[in-house]
Amino acid sequence: MKRYNLSEIMKSAHTMRKFRPEKYPTFSEALKKAWKVAKFNKEIADRRAETIAYHEAKKQEAQELAARAARIESERAERIAMEVEAAKRERAERAAKVEAECLAYGYGRGEHYSSFSGWGNYCGD
Repeated sequence: MKRYNLSEIMKSAHTMRKFRPEKYPTFSEALKKAWKVAKFNKEIADRRAETIAYHEAKKQEAQELAARAARIESERAERIAMEVEAAKRERAERAAKVEAECLAYGYGRGEHYSSFSGWGNYCGD
């Protein structure tokens, strides 16, 4: 059986009647309202543990979601860094290949067409 603090109910009824006589013209109306308020407060107190557990679960869910988002973001950043590194490596390999090909043709060693044909680049008429 629910237990109520009767003294508090009577005090609140008296306060309601004293400070709001236009809303509660009789003490019985104030007492009825005080009982309603007491029952409502008791109901809220009974559900308090359930409400707190609900809010804790929501907070935990939000933390898990934030952790998951952070993990996904770090994996994405890691993957992008690997792709950038692979692109750099590919560019370096391509540049080395072109450099080797140019050296095979004699470029870069000072052996240009002009050095074989005389003073200038004039080929003739």
